Amino acid sequence: MSFAKRIGRSLALLLALVLLTFTLAECHAARRRARMEREYFDLACTAALEYGVPAGLVLAVIRTESDFRADAVSPAGAKGLMQLMPETFAFLRDEKFSEALCDAAILDPAVNIRYGTYYLSYLFARFGSWSVALAAYNAGESRVAEWLESRAYSADGKTLLVIPFPETDAYVSDTLKRYREYTEKYQFHA
Repeated sequence: MSFAKRIGRSLALLLALVLLTFTLAECHAARRRARMEREYFDLACTAALEYGVPAGLVLAVIRTESDFRADAVSPAGAKGLMQLMPETFAFLRDEKFSEALCDAAILDPAVNIRYGTYYLSYLFARFGSWSVALAAYNAGESRVAEWLESRAYSADGKTLLVIPFPETDAYVSDTLKRYREYTEKYQFHA
């Protein structure tokens, strides 16, 4: 066998091993996600019911924000399943819920889901649209309010025709897609 054929076979074997490893990793991640989704399902549904947020949307936000990792911390400092910023958590804890929780409670799944779901309901009440509320959840409510005031992004001051941040645009799109998937998967009412 020529040297070139041996190299070709070795590369083909290496490629097959890489693909197998990738496939196994994807299967492991999907199983982990399904297990964690089941673990937090009741907390998400309870908070959704309490604050009038579609349960499928709460699950979609958790999936997009943290992929069901309760200990997730973003480069910007957002924490937990629903990736709450510590300042938002402290405000909600002190002003809305008046609870004597330590700062570390932001990583408690029950607290994080409840606070994050309440915050989604607040944003929906302020903006009147789940897509705009999601944009505000990701980019910040004052920034989204500015976008709505700009004719470059909104024709009516209520809907966003353009989301100027590509990350936020992708976030809203991905989360709404997952919302539809969860609604179908669990037969939630949309």
